[in-house]
Amino acid sequence: MSEEQNIEDQSTDNDQLPSQPVSKSEIENQKSEIENMEVHKHPHHITHKKKWTEYLLEFFMLFLAVFLGFLAENLREHSVEHQREQEFMQSFVRDLERDTAILNASFPLKEERVQAIDSIFDFFEKNNRAVEVPGAVHNNMRRALWDRHIRRNTGTIDQLKNSGSLRLIRKRNVVDSIAAYDMQWARLEYWREAYTDNQRHGSEMVEKMLNAIELLPIYKKDRSGSTTNLFNDAPSAKLNTAYLNEYLNFLFHQKFNTIQDERNYKNVEQSTEKLIALIQKEYHLKNE
Repeated sequence: MSEEQNIEDQSTDNDQLPSQPVSKSEIENQKSEIENMEVHKHPHHITHKKKWTEYLLEFFMLFLAVFLGFLAENLREHSVEHQREQEFMQSFVRDLERDTAILNASFPLKEERVQAIDSIFDFFEKNNRAVEVPGAVHNNMRRALWDRHIRRNTGTIDQLKNSGSLRLIRKRNVVDSIAAYDMQWARLEYWREAYTDNQRHGSEMVEKMLNAIELLPIYKKDRSGSTTNLFNDAPSAKLNTAYLNEYLNFLFHQKFNTIQDERNYKNVEQSTEKLIALIQKEYHLKNE
């Protein structure tokens, strides 16, 4: 059966109309309409080719999505790092404030040591042939041996350096000031070991110079654990004068070193105050 006859029969059956002759032109028109309907139904047929503008638009949309995602993640990381920077600075200021308190508490003790040394000089200047010392001078000899060892709070600065978090500090002037402050303490730490060795040497010298026999009653009854004013009322202690000249010269160096040490730590204390003020200003921190 021909295609024209099939189309004619279908039309007759569906519409239930009497048979009418169909021309060839009508059949061609119907075929054209069917093909057009199929084309409109499948605009992206597998054989359909995209224009270059469509590819460009798709690429641009994909690029924009990736870029916006990257931008959002970058902003989130920036916000987190800014918060961590603020927290580090708050913690560092607290460490600096503790350093200031420790430094200010140590200065009177250094002054006491210098005064004890001067008192010893006064005694032997007036009693240059003395073979024994009264309890008060003995007490000053003990007091001249020791000094407070100052250690700063390094919790925050160590965390900044060991974790690589110094990069979080965006303000160049703050970074430079922290580095200078850290170097200032490093120099003092270098000299502190020699300072401690001198104290140990002075203690050994006193033990050789003082005769302990007269002091045994004091040694036996003491439970205080401190030599402060311990020997004021003690009986006189005999001296091994062979060490006296070396001892007095050594005390002069101890006095000089103590004064220098106090001066250096006062410089650090001033640097600490300036650094606190700088960080509080740059990060808008309030005094606690």
